[in-house]
Amino acid sequence: MALNDDAEPSAAITADAAAQRRRLNTVAIFIGCTLAVAVLYWTQAVLIPIALAVLLSFLLSPVVRGFERIGLGRIGSVAVVTVLAFALLASVGFALAWQATRLADELPAYRSNIRAKIVDVQGATSGGIIDKVRAAADDVMSALDRGAGRRAAQRGLAASSRDSPVPVVMQAPSVLWQIPSLLEGLASAGFVLVLVIFMLLERRDLRDRLIRLIGYGRLAVTTRAFDEAAARIGRYLVAQSLLNAGYGATVGAGLYLLDVPYALLWGFLAACLRFVPYVGPFLGAAMPVLIALAAFPGWRVPLLAVTLFAACELIANMIVEPLLYGQSAGVSQVSLLAAIAFWTWLWGPIGLVLATPLTVCLVVMSKHVPELHFIYYLLADEQVLEPDVRLYQRLLAADDEEAREILADYSRLHPECDAYDELLLPVLVRTSDDRGNGRLTSDEEHRMHRAARRLLTSIARAAAAPGTGDAAPETTAARVLGCPASGQGDALVLQILMHELARDPVLLERLWPGMGSLEILANVEAAHPHAICIAALPPRGAVAARYLCRRIRRQFPNVPIVVVLPEAPGERGSDTARALASAGATAVVEGTRAAREALLEVVAASGDERRNLVA
Repeated sequence: MALNDDAEPSAAITADAAAQRRRLNTVAIFIGCTLAVAVLYWTQAVLIPIALAVLLSFLLSPVVRGFERIGLGRIGSVAVVTVLAFALLASVGFALAWQATRLADELPAYRSNIRAKIVDVQGATSGGIIDKVRAAADDVMSALDRGAGRRAAQRGLAASSRDSPVPVVMQAPSVLWQIPSLLEGLASAGFVLVLVIFMLLERRDLRDRLIRLIGYGRLAVTTRAFDEAAARIGRYLVAQSLLNAGYGATVGAGLYLLDVPYALLWGFLAACLRFVPYVGPFLGAAMPVLIALAAFPGWRVPLLAVTLFAACELIANMIVEPLLYGQSAGVSQVSLLAAIAFWTWLWGPIGLVLATPLTVCLVVMSKHVPELHFIYYLLADEQVLEPDVRLYQRLLAADDEEAREILADYSRLHPECDAYDELLLPVLVRTSDDRGNGRLTSDEEHRMHRAARRLLTSIARAAAAPGTGDAAPETTAARVLGCPASGQGDALVLQILMHELARDPVLLERLWPGMGSLEILANVEAAHPHAICIAALPPRGAVAARYLCRRIRRQFPNVPIVVVLPEAPGERGSDTARALASAGATAVVEGTRAAREALLEVVAASGDERRNLVA
């Protein structure tokens, strides 16, 4: 007793220490994430050029390797690619700045067209709700103005007696004030250029230094993480850049043919904004459509511009993207939108450009670092819940419709027997385990059993075919007596097993749950079965099954006993199986598929013994 008394407090202390350790880990992770966000915000002047340089290095590395393969060498390849890339960026930036300046100067000339469009819209909505609301608002404002005029007259505050205000003339600031910001931008661009050149020249050395910094003990994990990050980011950047460049060129050419002013500017903006999922194409189409409305007197050109953007977006989404993308970037769309909002808030417009590559790197790192798995679960596009866990959760929420959808999706890709063992049986096991640990009430357990029975019926109906679903005649089938160990869940396991045995020469006769051991022994003596199958869901069913095996084996030493004992989460199934075998079980299996095979085997052996006795 002293040992047990000492063991219980030590176990409680261990559990408390583990809970306290988990709480400390949660607090440490929260503090670490907060500090990381603070560092990213306060050091953005240094980190943004580095991030841009890394992004450009990922984009230009395949081109540099291509030039190296044709014999230019590393230095020559880096020099050629860098000069071409930054010359292209500089020329495009100059053209865009020139067009943006011209657009700002020409906007006042579009006033007449804008006024005509407003008149057209007002004429289309005249007599409607908008005019009624406007008229009511005008009446209210007129009444308020009359009241204010009367009060002003009574107080003798005529408007003519007021002193004239002194005009204030605002002068534009000198150009000299803009020189520091201009120099800062040029310095950042030069820093990015130098970083890109040296990263391309020393990319192998940088990779080796990172590996040495992480350590040799995680060499395999580090290599997989680097390869996966490089593959995902490189694939995304190349594919998305090609697609968006083609999209922007098509839009720019179409707007040029429609004579929309500054088509190059709108095509470039459409290509850049398309990096933002869902929202970007609409933002890229808004400005050129508004300019078309302002620049042209009629409605033909604006409608053609809208048609151009819609056609390009449909072709890009439905034809080009499925052909161009072998795999996704590995980030769910909702998480990507949230990440874009976060990086844009943190780093401004540059964060909008870098959001997807940075999020992909974060997802890959969190996938391979156990302490950051929560980030992977939040951001990755992979399914984080197994089908049986999703089905159990939906049944707990009483969402039968989505539960049937999960079952239908699984059944389309897997045979019927997999749906029994991989979906329904784990649901029953989790229900029994949660009920045994007090996480489910008795009413919730009964509701889960009813829902599982409905799903079982739907699987059986979907799998049934005319002329193939009938069981063998009772005169030729071997008789197996099914005994639920403790409750309705065990009876449902036997019902699943009946569906598994529907096409075999085995007749499974189920006993009612809740029978006492004496009633079960009487049924065994009356039925003379070829075998007995006991279904036991942990944790309650294991003890009852062991007791029942011992009683049956004592009275019927020659009848084979097969126990179906699915393993509960975290349970040591091997110890329970050994205890059942020592109590007299012929075979202990975990699933109904294995139970079917074991029953067919013991029934065949039992039939051979009976034929030998008759002979």
